[in-house]
Parts: sequence; structure tokens; C-alpha cells
Amino acid sequence: MGIAADVRERDRKVWAHIAEFGEQSLRQIAQALGLSKDSVARSKAALAKRDEYPESSFWESVAGQAWLQVMVLGMVYVFGLKGGVGADRMSEFLKLIRIAPHVGSSPTALRAVMREMEERLKAFGQQQEAGQKERGGSQPEIVGSGDETWFDEQPVLVLMDLVSGYLVLEEPAQDRSYETWHSKAQARLEQMGVKVRHFISDRGKALVKLATSGLGCWAGADLFHAQYDISKWLGCALHGKLNRARQQRQEAAAELAAIEKKPLGAGVDEQKHQLAQAQAQLETIEAAAQAYHEAQRAVSAVVHAFSAADNTAQTSAQVTQHMEEQAQRFAQIAEAQSVSDPKDTVGKFRRQIADVASSVDAWWLWTTESLNRSISTADRDWLLHIWLPVVYWQHQLHKTQNPEMKPVYTLALHNAQAACLTHPVTRTLSQHDWEHWLSWAEWATHNFHRASSAVEGRNGCLAQCYHNGRGLTHRRLAALTTIHNYDTRRRDGSTPAERLYGERFPNLFEWLLEQMEALPLPRAARQPALPNPLDFISVAA
Repeated sequence: MGIAADVRERDRKVWAHIAEFGEQSLRQIAQALGLSKDSVARSKAALAKRDEYPESSFWESVAGQAWLQVMVLGMVYVFGLKGGVGADRMSEFLKLIRIAPHVGSSPTALRAVMREMEERLKAFGQQQEAGQKERGGSQPEIVGSGDETWFDEQPVLVLMDLVSGYLVLEEPAQDRSYETWHSKAQARLEQMGVKVRHFISDRGKALVKLATSGLGCWAGADLFHAQYDISKWLGCALHGKLNRARQQRQEAAAELAAIEKKPLGAGVDEQKHQLAQAQAQLETIEAAAQAYHEAQRAVSAVVHAFSAADNTAQTSAQVTQHMEEQAQRFAQIAEAQSVSDPKDTVGKFRRQIADVASSVDAWWLWTTESLNRSISTADRDWLLHIWLPVVYWQHQLHKTQNPEMKPVYTLALHNAQAACLTHPVTRTLSQHDWEHWLSWAEWATHNFHRASSAVEGRNGCLAQCYHNGRGLTHRRLAALTTIHNYDTRRRDGSTPAERLYGERFPNLFEWLLEQMEALPLPRAARQPALPNPLDFISVAA
């Protein structure tokens, strides 16, 4: 037990004795508690100094001390570590709620608490991973994704499992070359005992080589990046033309109204003609913009394991063909609207089509391999082509936030459910079979990924620390990684670690409460000495 804990326990005993028996002499209190008179005197002086507010006595009780520990550590954990709030701001908060007399609340004291918490968090993550490796079991297979974010010209390499959201790697590096990626990623995967089955990236050369040569798995392209490049080029150009056309039509209509108000009305016919031309131009651009959005939705709807139209299983060849058709539409729209393509954006999109579509074949291979070969052909067909589409589209409908895609997924789910209800195998399954195959279908469905948005989101979270001006030390980064893996929760309450390993872990904050030392003691702030400009003047004795 540290000095702070000893002092707090001594003060608590003195306070409890006085509360129970009333005021007594120092000798009587010391004899009753087994303390020295000097210790009792110091405790009484400290208690009297802290008794400033009506609620002050509560903080001296056992319940008050426990709540104070939870409140201060919770503030540092949530706002200091998770939120990036500075120690000065947290110190100000503790003073406003009148906690400062009972706990060390200076920025220096709070920074010391944060440093201790960071060390404890790093140790927690290492202990849990070491325990998983010691227990053995099946080797987890993941869908990996990697990217880099930057801090003062130094990259931080981030490697995540897209299925569970678990951060496999989050470390600063000297560069982002393939050699650096491979050495760090391979070491972490071996340390965790994890295998990468499929890897999705933004097509950085080092990441593609990492997947194919370093990890020996499928290398898929991120659909979001492919569509975003088209959006920056064609979408922005079309909406710029659309805004200008609307402005021209508005100006033409205003000019016509002004002319019609004149007594003679000269030039009305000519202005009506100009208004009609502006209206026709606007309608043409609106049609082109609508066609562009339809093509983007078509790209999003086609990159799936099943066809949204008839729920048949898709191959990468079919996905490639449909995406090529949309690439042609993008090129035709650009040509019709005289939108130049100096960076060959359509060509870049086409070069990524095969890698985007490969996610479908990779998923089907993984899914079919997971089925036991002893399953009959009829049951196998029912699982892959009747039951799996139901769970798949239910998951996609639940996950999407695009209001334009929800009707597409809703219709696909409705058709899949209708086909499942009328299939003869459906009526033969027991309750145990339903639960087993539902678990399998959910596992398979969660393995399908076509974008690396989760990694981009993590990069944005780290970048916020940089923009807040807090910096990012190795110790802080390791603590943030542990918090992400063991204390970020989805709607079902599960953490990335629980989803990856399939078991429960201790509540991270409750574990911290047990491991952290006692809160620092309050201390009187040193008053700054004010300079006296008259010190240099000598005065006669």
C-alpha cells in the first residue's frame, strides 16, 4: 500500500471514530485507533481543512472514498485517454465540482494518473493475448486490412481484422515499405497465432505485396476507394455544372420577368427562347446526374456474394462484367457532358475491377471449405443457395445506412425468405439444426467484406489525437489499442476481442479500478513570487 493510501486510510479511521463517538482528546482517539497523537493531530487538521462544503463529509466515508476513486479514474479514462482532453481542462473540472480539496487535481497529478493508467492498459492487452496463446485452440482466421496514418512525418501502421474489428497491429514505423509492413505484421500474427485469409486494401503497392507475397492470401481492392475516385472526378463535375445551369435558368427567368414588367415588353420572345434553352440544358444535366447516381448504386449493388435480383450465387467473372458495364456508363456520361478525364479515372477504376470482384470468389472458397464433406448434396445446396441468402441479406440490410440501398436489400431478403419457406428441406430441420446452421450462416456472412472503411475510421480516430495537439507517445498508442480491442462495443455489447476469440474478457475499466494505485493526495499550490522592482534600492540604517 502506498503513502497516499496509508494517509487516506488513517484519515478515514479518525473521521469514522469522531463521527461515532464525537469529539475526544487526541490521546483518547490515538489509544482507541492504535495511532500516535501526532498522526491523529495531522488527520484532524487535514479533515478540518477539507470540510469546506456541505458534501465534504461524504467524501471522508468508505462509500465516498470508493465513489471518488471511480469518478476521478472514470474521468481520466473517458475524457483523458478516449477523448483526448488535456490535464489542465480536467483539473479545472475537478475544481468546479469541488473535489479538489479531497484529491490531487493539479494537471501534474492528473498526468501522473494517466501515465500509470497507460502502463496498466498496455499490460492488460499483453496478458490477455498471452493467455489466449497458452490456452491454444483453433487458429483464428481473419479478413485483414491495412493502412497508414501520419504523425509529424512518421507513419503509424494499422492492421485490423475487419470481421471482429480487432487491431492486430498499431505501431509507429520509420517508413511504410513492404519490408517494414511484412516484418511488423508477420511478427504480430505469429505472436497472436492468427492467420489472414483475405486482405483488403486501397491498392498501395506495399499492401498488395504484403497480401500476395508476405501473407499468401487473396488481395482484394477496396470498393469505397474505387467509387470515391469516380465521385471526385465525375460526380463533382456534374454537380458543378448542375449548380451553374440552375443559376443560369434562375437568371433567365428573372430577366424575363423584368422585361415583361416594362410597358413595351420589347425582347420578350428572345428572352423566352433563352429561358427555354436554359431549361433544356438544366434537364439534360439533371438526367446525366441521375444516370451517374444510378451507375454508382449499381456498382454498390453488384459487389455481393449473391445477386440482388434473383439471389443466385455470383462469381467474380459476373461481378467484373457488371462493373465494366457501369465503367462504360461513366465514360459515356463524361463524354456527353464534355467532362475531361486528364487523370484517366475511368481507366484506374477499370484496373481495380478484377481485384474488387475477387472478394466474391475468396468468400465462396472460404465458405464452401467450412462445410463438412459428409453433408448430403441436397443439404449442401440448401445451405449455400437457400438458407445462406436469407442471413446474408438480413445482415446487409441491418448494416447499410444508405437509404437508396435499403429497398434493394429489403426486396432481396423478401425473395430469399419466400424461397426458404417453400423449400422441402426447411421443414425437416430440428431446433438444434436451426441453431447450428444459423450460427454457421452468421459466421460466413460476417466474413464477407468489400471495403476497408473500418481501418479508415481508426485512422481518423488517431488523427484526432494529433489535431488536438496532444501528441501520441508509444505508451499512449498501446493504451488506445487496448481500449479499442477490449472496450469498444457494438450494439450487441460485444468487444472486438470477444468476437475474435469467442469468449468473454474482464471488464476493462473494472479491472483498472482494482489495479490502479490510490488517488494522489491534494496539495496546496505553490504561490508564485511577485518580483519587487524596488529590491535594488538600498535604504540607510
